[in-house]
Amino acid sequence: MGESRKDGDDNSTPQEKKTIKERFSDLLARVISAIFIVLIMVILLWWGKLPFLVGIILLVAIGIMELNITLSRHGYQPAIYLALPAGVALPLISFFLRETPQDLAVLVGALFVFLALTCLYYIVRPGIPYPTAGMALTFMGVFLISFSLSHFVLMLRMDSISWTVPFTVIVMVWVYDAVAYFVGSALGRHKMSPRVSPNKSWEGTLGGTLGAFIAAWILYLTVDRPWLTLGVALVLAAIVSVAGPIGDLTESLIKRELGIKDMSSLIPGHGGILDRFDSMMFTAVFSYYYLRFIVKV
Repeated sequence: MGESRKDGDDNSTPQEKKTIKERFSDLLARVISAIFIVLIMVILLWWGKLPFLVGIILLVAIGIMELNITLSRHGYQPAIYLALPAGVALPLISFFLRETPQDLAVLVGALFVFLALTCLYYIVRPGIPYPTAGMALTFMGVFLISFSLSHFVLMLRMDSISWTVPFTVIVMVWVYDAVAYFVGSALGRHKMSPRVSPNKSWEGTLGGTLGAFIAAWILYLTVDRPWLTLGVALVLAAIVSVAGPIGDLTESLIKRELGIKDMSSLIPGHGGILDRFDSMMFTAVFSYYYLRFIVKV
């Protein structure tokens, strides 16, 4: 029935017309929320490194709490009291690194210290059912959310004008998400992964990819930094177009298993922090290592 409305049936009933209005209202809330969130990120970037770090820490903390609380409500037992401080620590460590290849070992080492502490927690708590699931979920949350988004903090040191690199990647991701949503809502017919996310379509993915490449070209013309050649901008658009959907579908897979639509209702039209920033998780990591070790920014 939902698909027939999406296909634009001319014989819509009043209930179906009401649903169309609700869909438009949801779309409007989604657009306003997305613009507001991106504006906050951009303002924090232009404000300076420290405000941006604080913004990333808040995103990470809220995201980890969303995930762990949601998992706890569905019978899992992640170690939130370990995950939360570890999640806050990784962006802080990233902020004070000098960003040499050797220094990155400090970040990875901190991640494995957290893994060891997580294992120890479940070892000394033998009464917890399914401890391996608890260990895996606790580590997964910190890795996917904190470790991934910490790479935006690492990007601050890539250019003498600190905001340019994370700004470029964030804008590309936002444009990809926005265009993919609009095109998918209007034209989506061929499901990308119906088992995981029934609303994701190949039409939306192609539209988002085109949007990301157009954004890359515009950013190349406007940001005007030596590191951002047209070739680099286009490769970043390709990374966004591949890594973004992986992050999105990963979060959708978690929600599908839990039988929920959103991680929370914090952001109107979007759900929770994770529902909005899932496509940035893998994108931040792949973009950083591409720029750091291949482009050598």
